[in-house]
Amino acid sequence: MVILSNGYYICDECKLKYGDNALAQKCENWCRKHKSCNLEITKHAIK
Repeated sequence: MVILSNGYYICDECKLKYGDNALAQKCENWCRKHKSCNLEITKHAIK
């Protein structure tokens, strides 16, 4: 996971940005395990 200077966290797998470390980690874990994105997680991504 990458932390940007503006405080956002990026999923290393799908590159979506999150304002919360826990959500970014959850997204990354899902992406690695399933090789896809989970809509329940990605709906919290920063647009």
